[in-house]
Amino acid sequence: MFRPERTYVLPAAIIAAFLAVAVFAIITYVNTVSIRNSEEAATQAYAVRETTYQILSAMKDAEIGQRGFLLTNDRDFLGPYEDGVRRAAEQVDQLIRLTSDNEYIHHHAVTLGQAFETQQTHLAQTILLRNQARQERSDNEQHNDSRAQPDGKLDARLHDAAIELVKSSGQASMKQARYAVDKILEIEEGKLAESEESTRERTAISRTTITVGNLLAIGLISFAGFAAVVDRKKRDHAERELRHQQNELQAVIESAFEGILTFGDDLTIRYMNPAAAGILRVDPEHVVNRKHRLLEFVPNEFQQITHQSVNDFNASGRMGQPLGRLTMLRSSGEEFLCEGTAIRTITNDDHFTTVKFRDVSETQLLKAREQEYALILGQVHEAIVVCGLDDRIESWNGGAEKLFEISAVAAIGKNIVSLLFPDHAAQWIADTDILLNRGSHAAEISRVDSIGQEKVIEKRRSLIFDDHGEPTAQLVFMIDATERVREEAKARRSQRLESIGTLAGGVAHDLNNVLTPIVMSAKLLRRGSKSPERLIDNIIISADRGARMIQKLLAFAGGDQTDRRCVDVRGILTELEEILTHTLPPTIDMQVRVPPTLQSIDTDNTEISQVIMNLAINARDAMPAGGQLAIEVQDFHVDELRASRSDNLRAGPHILLTISDNGEGTPKEIIDRVFDPFFTTKSQGKGTGLGLATSMGIIRSCRGDISVYSELGTGTKFSILLPASSAEASATAADGPAEQGIPNGHGETILVVDDEAMILEMAQETLESRCYRVITTRYGAEAIEIFQHRSNDIGVVILDMMMPGMDGFQIKETLRACDANAKIIASSGLRRPSSEGNRMRDIDGFLPKPYTDEQLLRLVRDVLDKNA
Repeated sequence: MFRPERTYVLPAAIIAAFLAVAVFAIITYVNTVSIRNSEEAATQAYAVRETTYQILSAMKDAEIGQRGFLLTNDRDFLGPYEDGVRRAAEQVDQLIRLTSDNEYIHHHAVTLGQAFETQQTHLAQTILLRNQARQERSDNEQHNDSRAQPDGKLDARLHDAAIELVKSSGQASMKQARYAVDKILEIEEGKLAESEESTRERTAISRTTITVGNLLAIGLISFAGFAAVVDRKKRDHAERELRHQQNELQAVIESAFEGILTFGDDLTIRYMNPAAAGILRVDPEHVVNRKHRLLEFVPNEFQQITHQSVNDFNASGRMGQPLGRLTMLRSSGEEFLCEGTAIRTITNDDHFTTVKFRDVSETQLLKAREQEYALILGQVHEAIVVCGLDDRIESWNGGAEKLFEISAVAAIGKNIVSLLFPDHAAQWIADTDILLNRGSHAAEISRVDSIGQEKVIEKRRSLIFDDHGEPTAQLVFMIDATERVREEAKARRSQRLESIGTLAGGVAHDLNNVLTPIVMSAKLLRRGSKSPERLIDNIIISADRGARMIQKLLAFAGGDQTDRRCVDVRGILTELEEILTHTLPPTIDMQVRVPPTLQSIDTDNTEISQVIMNLAINARDAMPAGGQLAIEVQDFHVDELRASRSDNLRAGPHILLTISDNGEGTPKEIIDRVFDPFFTTKSQGKGTGLGLATSMGIIRSCRGDISVYSELGTGTKFSILLPASSAEASATAADGPAEQGIPNGHGETILVVDDEAMILEMAQETLESRCYRVITTRYGAEAIEIFQHRSNDIGVVILDMMMPGMDGFQIKETLRACDANAKIIASSGLRRPSSEGNRMRDIDGFLPKPYTDEQLLRLVRDVLDKNA
């Protein structure tokens, strides 16, 4: 039997590509963080330098104002003096705060502050002396002119004292200030030079890393595509060989050469196969169930012995007995020798005997045919099972024994559903209805094998008819399709990534629109806006919009978990319309028509979004110069005639989704191949040929159907039929439930574990504002130590699932080991319970990042109150 050679080149190449991208992404991220740290250090250095300059300038302004007042006695000079003193004092405080993390610079900043205080003390003294002289002169002017001369001498004396004070100490303080300023500027200039050099180096490394990583990833992905094409060709060859073997097996079974007779206790023949009819030279329709007895084919001298042998066999209770060599008669009266076996069959309400025999006169021919038959059957490794219409197993081949690890003895007579697919009885019954209507049916069904691994079984059922055309049994052909399903999932993920690449431009545009109002509002708040409440609302609305956008993009990209539920297609189209508006060029006029009411369907949001997105992108490529794209959905009823023309549709309520364009169209010789995997009319690098094949797989997995109509120069129209859901879709508003009162705490202690300091700060402030006691930590080991000492006091642990060092899952398991009843809320911006299998099955709640204060407070309250 042909066995396709299994290759691991394709998965290895894909894994290597993802690893390469991940490694270079990590390196780029580390370099980016380093560049950002250097930029922050440079910003601080610029701030220190600017503050130092402003201090020195303010001191000079104060000194100039003081001297002007001393020389002119004009109080207008005191204004610049007081302004300089005020600005210098503010800048000194700011400089001390800015340099608090550097002891050496901080020392010089303190020295500069001391110099400023010394200067201001002396300036204040000189101004005081000048004011005293002014006051005394004013007092003397009230007396007669005979005393004016002594008063003038007093004024000169006080003025000279102020000047002497300036000379004695003012210059010393300014000298001390300039020395401190020079030291600070010297250090900050060095830090700026070092920061700029580090930024240049990191930028060069990032540029090189990104270039090398992209080239390597492109090479690996190209190699993976080549390996996929080679692997597909091998599989096509294997499928052709399998079909050839199936045809050979069918031919062998139909040409079975052993004669089979079935008769009751009265020796009336109930069944005769074609081989037996050929050996006896009779027409089975004239013999079976027409009062013809077995003894009519036995010579007269052996009839009594044969009758007695049958009675003895029935009385013995044995189930089988070899007959040895017997003499029998053909319808022509010719005697011949035969060999055979008698088998006793007992049912609930009947019992009969089956005789298998062969004409030993043609022994050599029969042996040759037997060897051929055994050789062919020995090469068949697939499971072939024959069941009655009541699903009772009648035949169980060696391939079935190997596939299901159940012997024929243990399987025959059992119900195939109860034996193999007990969890899918409803699906089997539904497939049986299709089988009886159409005569054959193919589907996939899953089961768990003896070691607990889930396998996907592809089953093909067909009816077995008697000579009158009535179904008597069903032939079930089953193969292990697990590997093929995995390959299809990989192809589907590949096509999803291709669609995500197309979405990048639109997402970048939307993110810029989200970030612009956030940045502008924050800067206006910093400058002291007159309407801070409106700006804060702008920031919150924009941040929520960005969070929803990222969540949708993550859901669209991740998509291995297929969660089919009752959904409303109108909501999906509304979301996609916003994304496509920024993805498609402005030359394409897109019209989305959605009725006010529409039936719900059972599907997965990500998968159906992928189908619509792929068809829209194909329409864009078909209209390089622009055109019209129409997406429309409506209720539709599939009648019996329409369902009979499809292998997948059933009669009943459906929705009809159409995506049409007025582009170039597709030639008739190509239109029949558009759904073939890896078939594409696009140029190299423009497509993989997986999009439409993946779309068809998704639609058919939902029990729907997809068709295409196209004309050259007119355009293309895809029509998708999906069965309506039997359950009502839950109508959930887009903005969530109406806001209710946010619950308060009752003094419970909350442990918050997150490596982001700002998240810890905001969470702590939010929880403490609602009467909770909060403990925060950025490290997993510290969180475990805190919990071990205060496990009885901590009500809830809010745990980030992506932590450096000790991962969130390790922390969770350690906390569970300390206290199996610990209440843990998992939080992450990437990991989701639906994508982590059973690793998050024991958490008490999940908080997706980014989250709001209301989400945090409500979830904490719900977890605390649960099982209280």
